[in-house]
Amino acid sequence: MSYLKNTFLQQPLNNAVEIYNSNVVPHLIKKNKTIAISVAVAISIFYIIRDQVFRPPRNLRHIPYFGYFSILGSILKNESLFDRGKRVSMEFVKSRPDGLYLEPGKVGWEIQVYNAEDIKHILLKYELFPKTDFAEGCTETLVNKFIARPNLVFTNGEEWKSQKKVINPAFRRSMPVKLFGNITQQLFKRIEGSEKTLDVSDLMTRCTLEAIGKAGFGFDFEAVSKEDSKWTKIYSEVIDGFRDFTYFMFPRLDQELLWLFPKRKVLHQKLDTLMDMLDEVIQNKRELLKQGQVRNDDLEENERDLLTLMLESEELDEGSLSDKQLKANLCVFFYAGHDTTASALSFALNYLAKYPKIQERARKEANLILGDRPEDIIPTVEETKQMIYINQIIKETLRLKAPVPRITPRLVTKDTFLSGTFIPKGSRVTINIYDLHLSDKAWENPTEFDPDRFAQEESNSTWVPFGGGARQCIGMNFSLNEQRVMIAMICKLK
Repeated sequence: MSYLKNTFLQQPLNNAVEIYNSNVVPHLIKKNKTIAISVAVAISIFYIIRDQVFRPPRNLRHIPYFGYFSILGSILKNESLFDRGKRVSMEFVKSRPDGLYLEPGKVGWEIQVYNAEDIKHILLKYELFPKTDFAEGCTETLVNKFIARPNLVFTNGEEWKSQKKVINPAFRRSMPVKLFGNITQQLFKRIEGSEKTLDVSDLMTRCTLEAIGKAGFGFDFEAVSKEDSKWTKIYSEVIDGFRDFTYFMFPRLDQELLWLFPKRKVLHQKLDTLMDMLDEVIQNKRELLKQGQVRNDDLEENERDLLTLMLESEELDEGSLSDKQLKANLCVFFYAGHDTTASALSFALNYLAKYPKIQERARKEANLILGDRPEDIIPTVEETKQMIYINQIIKETLRLKAPVPRITPRLVTKDTFLSGTFIPKGSRVTINIYDLHLSDKAWENPTEFDPDRFAQEESNSTWVPFGGGARQCIGMNFSLNEQRVMIAMICKLK
C-alpha cells in the first residue's frame, strides 16, 4: 500500500489509470490483480470527479476558490447568504487587491466580483456581460417555475429590448402612493385590534403583498385584513420554499428526485394553483378592457395597475406582450416587488427601534412634512420627495441588508480582465453586493449603521442594491416610494 500511495502522489492525477497499469500492476501477484484494478478504476473516478466537479476548470484555477464542501458546510449550518458572507468571504477579500474569488453556483463555478470599478464595468457593458440562463438545467425547480420565464429580468438582446419598451412606460406611469398609505392605515387598525405580540416581518410581508397585488394586477389578497387569507397562506408557503438553499444548490432534488420529498411536492402543487390564478387574472383583465372597464377601485381615478398599463401599451403602439410574457413579468414583479421590499422595511424598522436618536430625527422630519396633528396623514408624491433623512435611512438599510445579496450571474462573451486578472470567455461572473456594501475599501466603518453617510446626493457607484446601468431594477422607484410612505407614517406615530 505504501508503494501504491507514493506512486500516486508522485504522478499527475489525471493519468491515474495509466500510471496504475504501468507501475503498480506488475508488482502484484495474479490473484490480487482483479481487486487491484477495480480499486484503480474507483480511484480514477474519484480524481475525475474531484478535478471536474470539486475543483474549478483549469482556465480558472489562477483565481482562489471556496469549494463545494464549503457550500455544503453552510447548508448544514443553515446559514443565510449574509451569515456566510460574514464568516467566509469578508476577511478573504480584504487580502485580495482584485477582490475576486470563485464559488460553485447551481450550474457551475462563478467568479464573485466586489470591486466597485469592476462592478461598474460589468453593469454598463451589459452586451459584453449578458445575463446567464437562470433556469439552465433546472427549469422545473420551484423557484424557476415561478420567476425564470421569458421576462424582463432574465432575457437578453432584442427580446429584452422589446419587453422593456412596453414595461418601462408602465412603471413610469404607476406610482400609487395613496394606495401605499391606505395599506399602512389598514396595518395600524390591525395592530390596534390585536391583543398579542405581532411579528413585524410578517406584517411587512402582508403589507407589501397587498400593495403589489392591487397595484400590479388589481387583485386583493386580503393579506392585511385577514389573518387566514387563502392566497396569502399559499403564497407565503411557496416563498418559504424558494429560500431553501439546499434545493437551490442541488436542483436535481427539486426535479428528477422530487418524488423523494413529498412536502416539497406539495409546494409545487400550491405553486401550480397560484399560477392558474394569475392566468385567470390576465384573461379577466383582457375581457374587462375589451368592455372599456379600466377602473381599479384601489387606485386614484387617473391611475392604472401595471397589468392594465401593459395591456394598454398595445393601443398606444408601444409594443405588446403575449399572455405568456405578461404572466412571466407579473411573476417576477410579484416576487421582487413584494419579498425584497418587505425585507427592506423589516430591517429599517429594526434599526429605528435599535437607534432611538435616528428614530427621533425621522419622526421630526415626518411631522414637519405631514404635520404634527395626532392623525394618520397619507403623503403625496411631492411630499415623498421631501423626505431627505428618511430616504437616507432607507439607503443605509439597503446597504447593510440588501434584499438581493448577489445579482444574477453574467456570462463573459469574450476574454477580458477585471482588476488586472484574466477572465476567460465563457466564464460566469456574479456581482457580490454583500461584499461590496460591507467593504472597508468602499465605505468608512462599513458595519456601522449611519444614515448620514448618504447626506450628499452625489452618485455612488458602490451602492447597488438595485443593480445599475441599463438593466437597473425597473421597480426601484416603486419600492423606494412604498418604503418612504410606510416609514414616514409609522414614524409619525408616537
